[in-house]
Amino acid sequence: MEQMTLDPLYWAPITRFTRLRYLLSIYFTKIILTSGFLLRKLSVLLGGRPLSSGKPTLSKVYPCRPKLKHRVFFPKSYKAGESLPLYIDIHGGGFAFGVPEHDDEFCHFFSNHFNLIVISVNYSLAPRVVFPVPTHDVGAVVDAILADETLPIDHSRVAIGGFSAGGNLALSASQLPALQGKIRAAISWYSPVDWSVGYDYKCASRPYKTAKDVDGLAALAPVFNNVYLPTGTDQRDPLLSILYADRKVLPPWIYSIGAEYDMLCDESRRMMAKLAGIEKLTENEKEAFEREGGKLRWTMVKDAKHSFTHWWLRAAKVAELRKPTAEKMFRDAGKWLTEQAFAE
Repeated sequence: MEQMTLDPLYWAPITRFTRLRYLLSIYFTKIILTSGFLLRKLSVLLGGRPLSSGKPTLSKVYPCRPKLKHRVFFPKSYKAGESLPLYIDIHGGGFAFGVPEHDDEFCHFFSNHFNLIVISVNYSLAPRVVFPVPTHDVGAVVDAILADETLPIDHSRVAIGGFSAGGNLALSASQLPALQGKIRAAISWYSPVDWSVGYDYKCASRPYKTAKDVDGLAALAPVFNNVYLPTGTDQRDPLLSILYADRKVLPPWIYSIGAEYDMLCDESRRMMAKLAGIEKLTENEKEAFEREGGKLRWTMVKDAKHSFTHWWLRAAKVAELRKPTAEKMFRDAGKWLTEQAFAE
């Protein structure tokens, strides 16, 4: 499909009072979330449910971003001297929260079930930094990882992926010149990929179980966006809104996964339809489709909400309910990656 040239759509300024309110909200939430995570870790030390089935094999820090530490997972089956495919994981958190440790359970699962090196990378967070700094953090770190001769990487089989904001950064960083031709596949989990449409449109694009239901991100999205995006940012910048990225600069294999009850689901579906050259999706294709021999794949997970994957960060009863769906999708994504993207 021919690439259209569109006029810039600039991010509007907000009042100083609103900005102060958003900043206070972000920092207060950071304190709450950090305290909650530390309490969970303390409960583990006192005999509570572990946060992950396994710990990273080692950690890495690179001179290009000396303040960022990354967690490296080797499969238990690894034998010295062999080269393994690499999957780079990027955590979510609205560009303002989160740490690589939050993804430990996924990284351990993916590494051991699919015989991969999995590296969970860190990046700078808003509001200390703003777009596009995290994109360039990820790009620089990934380039350093690929140049790291101490890691037994099979450079013909490298993939990147992430959850929510992390999925956006995975697809964003993949477009950078330094990574062109180095990333074979990308997996985007319920990621924001289009800032050119408003909150009302996004909230109306998803179904609701009852008339009283409200999207879990509806109140948070304006806060996240206004601490991440500087005034005057082009909302159609392809490093931000991946929907507008040129297919040629993205990884050749892309799997996007959305959640049915999530205001971000529709934009990921529209992105994949655009990449595939589909003008109008059938009802079945709105839930799932493949194009180009599986190189482009879309799945909407039925009856799922944003962050449905991270069952290990939930209370025990909720975790028990979410774990089967999450692990089913981890297996699905891993099979697509290893049996299709890496097998070509």
